[in-house]
Amino acid sequence: MIVSVCEPSFEKKPYILRTVGLSKDKVKKYHHVVWAGGIDLYFDREEEWLKALEEFKDYVYATQKVEMEQVVGQLLREKNLKLAVAESCTAGLLSARLVNVPGSSSYFLGGFITYANELKTKLLSVEESLIEKYGAVSEEVCRAMCIGVLEETDADVAVAITGVAGPSGSEKKPPGSLFVGVCTDKDVVVKYFRTEGDRNYNRFLFTQLALDELRKFVMERYP
Repeated sequence: MIVSVCEPSFEKKPYILRTVGLSKDKVKKYHHVVWAGGIDLYFDREEEWLKALEEFKDYVYATQKVEMEQVVGQLLREKNLKLAVAESCTAGLLSARLVNVPGSSSYFLGGFITYANELKTKLLSVEESLIEKYGAVSEEVCRAMCIGVLEETDADVAVAITGVAGPSGSEKKPPGSLFVGVCTDKDVVVKYFRTEGDRNYNRFLFTQLALDELRKFVMERYP
């Protein structure tokens, strides 16, 4: 799978839209760069940039070359929110990306790496019966993981990730299956995604999608 290509050249500084979750089929007519975190769109005219911004507004998280964790970190800092996370298949990659940002200690409390089911139960109080009934990669377990993070920390908002990075999987839960949960003490949202790529590509994209869901959750609930 291609995760990056050469950037287009412009005579002057281009207008940029940085996106996640956008299909390559939708952007064939634009200059674009595909990378592990999404697709960057390039424009040499502002009017084209504004038109595309409106067309793809649900996928755009930045209009300059910044990483998703920087965008999320700035948002959490502005809203004065504390974050904690629980990771299964990403095994700490989400936490690592968050602390890549200088000053992240002002909003990031830490995370639980609950790769094994027994740690989901021991550290996050996810009931064994829930895992047995629905499986570790399920909406129900993701929801319980997210709530467990809030109960075990002083976080204002929590994120939980559980999925199948690959290469192995099952018919019901193929490689690339992902559940992302974001919650506060008043609201829980869990979403399902399916990605296509090798193990490391999927793990990175899982964190990208989780950060984007957190970004949208905070923007909607803390305007």
